Amino acid sequence: MIGGRRDEREERVELRGLATGWDAARTERLLAGVHAQIGQRRRAWRSAFASVGVASAIAIAVILLPRDRAAAPEARVIRLQEGSEIRLDPATSEVRVVEETPERVRVDVVRGASRYVVVPNPRRAFEVRSGPVTVSVVGTEFLVERRGAATWVEVTRGKVKVSVTSQTDSDGDALLGAGDAGLFPRERPPAAAPIAEEGPGAADPAREHARRSRQSYRSEVARRDYRSAYAELARNPAVAGDTVDDLLVAADVARLSDHPAEAVPYLQRILRDHPRDERAPMAAFTLGRTLSGLGRTREAMAQFARVRAGWPRSPLAEDALVREAEAAAALGDVAAAVRLAGEYDRGYPDGRRRAEVRRYARLE
Repeated sequence: MIGGRRDEREERVELRGLATGWDAARTERLLAGVHAQIGQRRRAWRSAFASVGVASAIAIAVILLPRDRAAAPEARVIRLQEGSEIRLDPATSEVRVVEETPERVRVDVVRGASRYVVVPNPRRAFEVRSGPVTVSVVGTEFLVERRGAATWVEVTRGKVKVSVTSQTDSDGDALLGAGDAGLFPRERPPAAAPIAEEGPGAADPAREHARRSRQSYRSEVARRDYRSAYAELARNPAVAGDTVDDLLVAADVARLSDHPAEAVPYLQRILRDHPRDERAPMAAFTLGRTLSGLGRTREAMAQFARVRAGWPRSPLAEDALVREAEAAAALGDVAAAVRLAGEYDRGYPDGRRRAEVRRYARLE
């Protein structure tokens, strides 16, 4: 086919190779923020929501709001003397600044979710305590949400250390980086059910093998042994499951074990089999990111366009437009980049990323 070789080269352009100034943590802010919004809504429907998180997950500085935004109270911003900020919804959340000195800041979470934007200062300790969980930082952005006896922590930018005051062996310190998230104290992996001995009444060997494989996979995921979990998944793909949560976990297992290409089919299944699920836009955006990381830029560009077209009111829509413009620039499609810059101006006249989009379109 004429031009086929050129198209193939175009599709392998790697976005992260561009000197565009795109901050990877910015993407993680989006995903974890959307994850947090979804979690809040699902908690309104049932007692709790937690997952391994697309790591693809995880955090934008999105204040958690009820579905009816018009009726929602305004978010409160607490500005500390050294410049850091705490953002929360006073209707659902409460924090107490119990210590604020040049050497140390300590905040206690009483209830709900609160987001922290911490000014870097290596000479000052910044701690957020939520029950037995302590999050220690130098300069970063992260979310802390108290969920009964447990605490959900999402990191947007930088790194945090999470410590748990507990007598259990599994509650050691954890270091989380941008995009990481987790529920603390960590739940212990479920005890393995005793394996029935083979006998006249035992299950047939195929079913027993499948049961053992599922049990092994889930235990490895719970221990965050993603390489072993991926090996089990590769041997027996059926252990991935079919629910949205199952597929998100399987995508994370592939990605976190350094097999990002294998995450693609799981994200595609979410979009194909669960298009109405409220996590579908997050899966589509994550799929676009994964494709761009694999150098499949044209496909990534189409996914970001899909996020905007399918979920125009999603918090991910603005960043999807930016990533779409970035992909157009990487492919040398200046006309598309100019068109997208115009769409950004119309859709986000006060958007903070206007200059970025204009650079992709060569307008600045």
